[in-house]
Amino acid sequence: MSIFKRAFLYVTRKRGKTILLFAILLIMATFVLTGLSIWKASEAAQLDLRQSLGGKFDVFVDWSNSPYVVKEPVKDEVDEETGRTSSSFLMYSTVQFTPDNIAAIKGVSGVKYCSTRQDNLLPFEGLSLFPGTISTDAKYQGYTKTLGVCNTEDDELFTTGTLTLAEGRHISTDDIHVAIISQDLAERNELKIGDYLTAHSYSVEEQGFTGPEIRVQIIGLFTPHAVEQFGETVTTYDKIQNRVFVDLQTSKEFDGGEINYGFSALHITIDDPQDMARVVAEVKALPGIDWKAFTVEVDNETYENAATPLATLNELVVTLLVVIIVVSAIILALILTLWTKTRIHEIGVFLSVGIRKSAIIGQYLIEVLLIAVLAFGLSYFTSNAIAGQIGNHLLEQSMQTGPEDDNDVVAAASVEIGADNLVQKPLPTENGIQVSVGLDNLAQLYLIGFAIIIVAVSASSITVMRLKPREILSKMS
Repeated sequence: MSIFKRAFLYVTRKRGKTILLFAILLIMATFVLTGLSIWKASEAAQLDLRQSLGGKFDVFVDWSNSPYVVKEPVKDEVDEETGRTSSSFLMYSTVQFTPDNIAAIKGVSGVKYCSTRQDNLLPFEGLSLFPGTISTDAKYQGYTKTLGVCNTEDDELFTTGTLTLAEGRHISTDDIHVAIISQDLAERNELKIGDYLTAHSYSVEEQGFTGPEIRVQIIGLFTPHAVEQFGETVTTYDKIQNRVFVDLQTSKEFDGGEINYGFSALHITIDDPQDMARVVAEVKALPGIDWKAFTVEVDNETYENAATPLATLNELVVTLLVVIIVVSAIILALILTLWTKTRIHEIGVFLSVGIRKSAIIGQYLIEVLLIAVLAFGLSYFTSNAIAGQIGNHLLEQSMQTGPEDDNDVVAAASVEIGADNLVQKPLPTENGIQVSVGLDNLAQLYLIGFAIIIVAVSASSITVMRLKPREILSKMS
């Protein structure tokens, strides 16, 4: 009779032991499978979180230590009431980021966006603006914020969803004398794609926008995700609907000089915050950038605060898995050891008819595996019933042991629109983690479970199988 048939007959004959072992293996498998599914869900949530928040760092002119910073007096003004004289200074860097530098940074592996702008306040002829909620200096009435960019598609206002291109196309690196305005502003002024806006460049001598006339063609219209609500304080030139995007060359012409030929600051977004150190190091290693002029500021705090509960959950689940596996192996080995000692007579008979010890151990192993196959399969359904609840309970416990101040985490999920606020995506952990038991988890369970069973059966058989046939017969008597 083969060992498979003997194992099957024993399992079907000893129903009490079979049911007890089935229950033990089902409980063990349910906990292991639940742990595996929560671990998988935690890893997926961390990946979603990294993709949602991304990593950010800024590179900008080191105004304090750069040898290329120039400070020039512009003019002295006398206060009519006090008679005091105040001096105005123009400060700029002779080393700035060029479009070629930006292209090189965008080429670094892991860099998602490289956003940069030149900000100007200037008046466009005949352009009716949406009024702000607070008054501005009479000098700046009719002025709006004009943003000079290399590429609006990479601009942070568009990449975060704060603004959406509704019509036309984005500004690209090769564009000259083009603009993108809001759809609301276009409707207010009866403008459309293809129409022109007119302004004058800045005159240093006259301290105003009285230089040569510059015309820019509207190539796109954007819509904001939201506008300022009633009661919010915002100036006319800062209203999101009044923003005007132009190409870098046009921005330089509006500036009226050669001082700002490039960009003084870059805002870089990367795909995975875990790659922050590597990406920053590769950016700093790029040729053609004089790092004596610039400094780097990493902003990874929001991701780190948001990821802390998930990292804690991950560690907790791994620890629990190890404990469950070790305890399961010990309990199973003890039970099988006790049962093996009750089968000494059977072992003696098998040995007397010439069956080898390895075949006897193989039969015991097959007996447990036959029960395990059914128990592990049923654990798929029991784990599905409890995995989600246990996973979110553990996540809540992890969040309680996380940062005391969750304002930074909550802020990452909020939606604010103002002068320069951005729309942020909701965090993947806001509504807990989505735990589901997959076939891959079931396959992992079978591998882990079979390994536990092999160890437990081997350990339980040592005490008896090391005895010689004469010793076994003496114990039987």
